[in-house]
Parts: sequence; structure tokens; C-alpha cells
Amino acid sequence: MFKKIFNSFLNLIYNEKCLVCSCAKTDELLCKSCSKNVYYLSSFAQRFYKEIPIFCATKYCETTKILIQKLKFSHKKNASIPLAKILYNYFLKLNLSEEYIIIYPPSNQLKSAIRGYNHMYLIANVFSNLTNFEINKDLIKKTKLTKPQYQAKNRHLNIKNSFKINEKHIDYLKNKKLLLIDDITTSGATLEEIINVLFEAGLYNITCLIISKAGC
Repeated sequence: MFKKIFNSFLNLIYNEKCLVCSCAKTDELLCKSCSKNVYYLSSFAQRFYKEIPIFCATKYCETTKILIQKLKFSHKKNASIPLAKILYNYFLKLNLSEEYIIIYPPSNQLKSAIRGYNHMYLIANVFSNLTNFEINKDLIKKTKLTKPQYQAKNRHLNIKNSFKINEKHIDYLKNKKLLLIDDITTSGATLEEIINVLFEAGLYNITCLIISKAGC
């Protein structure tokens, strides 16, 4: 009941045409036709890094690709809503019964200021409301202004030593289950770098949940 009320509230705030095809035959941000063009992947971990499972919800194509690009490059903040719902639909298929604390890759402060918002926080916030999971937005800090990963020749080198853990949160999170969410993975360099710094801080109970996987 809560989720239906929450979804209705979001639709009232952001009532407009479908974000993908611009049709007006819907009271949702994503029409039924475009929803059918979301290509979900299997409910098994696509890969592991240091025994941490990495689940990818969809292929980075058609509907998912358009939504991510509009959120990141066209200032369509409301694209975070269908993206979070796609992630939530996939999460339900995993049958993970644990309570998690949501974390996500932070943006550099300058980059967030230029864009006007942190796109992953928007997604995490909607996903938090759908799951009732707590968000920790201060655990991971971006300490370097890096090139966008899609522009980097060596993605692992580009992102290396870019993140730092806020030690104030370590004791509280030691025995918590962390759900690291992100919008897209290609080489996995960003996820691996974040997992490395979490491990260095003694935080090992991590599950990765990614909206889309490029190169499928």
C-alpha cells in the first residue's frame, strides 16, 4: 500500500509524457511500450570481485540507455524515478531478504555543482523509498576530478585512488550489510576501486546492484 501511495505521489509531481518516446498515452514517466524494451538480465550475479557479487539488472540499450543519458546529460532529474523502479523490479527477483544500507559512487563536488545534482543520489533516494532501506551518502568521498570513464583510455588507472572512506561511519557500518548501487558498469573499474577502499576500511559485507551492463 505504501509503495502504491508513493508511486502515485511521484506521478503527481512529475506528471508528463513518457520520457523515452514522448507519448502522452500514460500517467507514468515510462509508457508500457517503452517498459517492454527494458532488457532484464538473469537473477544471478554476472560476476564476482573479491567474492563480492555484482548483479546487473539490464542491458545498456534502448529504454535504459535513453533514461540514463537523459538523467546524466540532459538535466532530466525525473528520469531517476523509472530507473530506480527498474532497479527495484530486478531487486525483487533476487529474493534477498536482508536489510541493507544503500551506498553509491559519489560524484566530485565540482562535477555535481556543474550538473546541479548528484544523479546517483536521486536514484538512491527513490530506491530507498521503495525498499525502506537507509541511505548513507557520506561514507564514500570522491577526492579526484577524473575524466568520465567512457572517455578514459585506461579506466582502472583513471579511477585509481579517487575514493576515500569517511572514518566516522566505519564503526556504525561494521556489522551492516551494504548495497552498493550504480547506474552502469563496463569494465568494472569504478566498482572494483570502491570495493578496494571498503575492504581497506574493514567493510566486507557488500552486494553490488547495477542498473545496466554495457557491452552485452
